[in-house]
Amino acid sequence: MSDISPVDPKSTLSYRLLRAVVIVLGALIVIGLVVLVVGLATRFSAHGAPPPAAALYTLPQGARIAASDMQGDRLVLRVQTRTGEEIDIVDTQSGRLIGQVKAPK
Repeated sequence: MSDISPVDPKSTLSYRLLRAVVIVLGALIVIGLVVLVVGLATRFSAHGAPPPAAALYTLPQGARIAASDMQGDRLVLRVQTRTGEEIDIVDTQSGRLIGQVKAPK
């Protein structure tokens, strides 16, 4: 008969290390999923940021509007100024000047 006793594979160092790695990685996956669910819940439950304060578009001193037109959410103004004519494109949502074309007299 042999004096070699069978070694329990669960008592080896590599088995214990592998089991610890699996437990740690499993915990990291669970934590990651919790963070993802909380992030999605807060993003979808947020009522959104308040709209920015409207910027007012002002005409230059002594200018007058010769014509106006709407193109979607843009207001196109043909403006006559002391220095010539210009076309101003204004965003109707924010009131900001988006584009401008100037033609001297």
